[in-house]
Amino acid sequence: MLRTLFIEEARTQVGRNASVTGACCLVLLGFLGLWWLLADVPALAGLMQLASMAVIIAIPVAVMVQVAVDYWQSMYGQRGYLTMAVPVRGRVHFAAKALYACVVVLVEGAICLGGLIAWCAVLAHSIGSTTEDVLQPVLWAIDTAGPGKTALFVLIVLIGLFSLVIEVGAVMSIGGQGRFNHLGFGAPMIGLVLLYAVNQVLALIAVLFVPLSMDVTTGDFTSQMMWPQFLEALRTGVQPSVIGVGSVVVGPVLAVVLAWWAVRAIEQHTSLR
Repeated sequence: MLRTLFIEEARTQVGRNASVTGACCLVLLGFLGLWWLLADVPALAGLMQLASMAVIIAIPVAVMVQVAVDYWQSMYGQRGYLTMAVPVRGRVHFAAKALYACVVVLVEGAICLGGLIAWCAVLAHSIGSTTEDVLQPVLWAIDTAGPGKTALFVLIVLIGLFSLVIEVGAVMSIGGQGRFNHLGFGAPMIGLVLLYAVNQVLALIAVLFVPLSMDVTTGDFTSQMMWPQFLEALRTGVQPSVIGVGSVVVGPVLAVVLAWWAVRAIEQHTSLR
C-alpha cells in the first residue's frame, strides 16, 4: 500500500512541481543569458548576477512550499476526507508523503547544483577566467578531504535535508490536532517557528557537549568535547583547535521523535478543516 500511495502522491503533484521548477529554470536561464551578454556593463551584470543566484535559491524553496501546502490540504483540508477514507493507518500516509518529499528534495537539489555550476561558468566568462579556476576552492577542498570524507559530508547533508523534511511534515501533523483547530493554518506556522528555535538550541548544546569534534588543523574527527576549549577561548581569546560536530545527530534524532509524535497525532487526534 505504501508503494500505491507513493505513486498516487507523485501522480497528483509531479505536474505542478515540474511546472514551477520549469518556470524558475526559464527565468534563471534568462538572467544568466543577460549576465553573459552584459558582462561588459558592470552595473547591469552585477544585478543579473544577484538575480540569478536568487532564482537558484528560490527553486527548491518554491517547490517545497508547494509540497508542504499540498500535504496540509490533502491531510487536513477538504481533500483530507478522501485521504482518511483510504483503509490504511496514518503512519502509511505520513511515510508515503514524506518519501515523496524526500525524492523531490533530491531532484531539486540536483537542479540547484546544475544551476550553481552554470552560474559559476557565467561568472568565469564575466571575469575572463575559466570555470575550473572559479571552482578551484571547491575542487581543492574535495581533493584535500579525499573521497572518504567528501562522501561522508554529502551523506551528512542528505541526512540533514531528509530529517528537515520529516520534521516539517511532522510539525504540520502535530499542529493538525483538534485542540489546535482555533488556530487554523497558524498552528503549523507557530510549530515551525518553535521547531527552528528547538533545533538551534539542541544544535548548540550538541556542538559544545557531544564528544565528537573535528580538529581544525588536520581535518580528522576526534572524540574530544568542545566545551573546555570554548571556555578557554572565552577566557583567553585563543581560537579552539577543535570544532564540535555533534549537531549532525540532532536532526535525525529530532526527526524520529517528531515522526513518532506525528503518527500518534494522525491516527488518534486528526481534525479535518
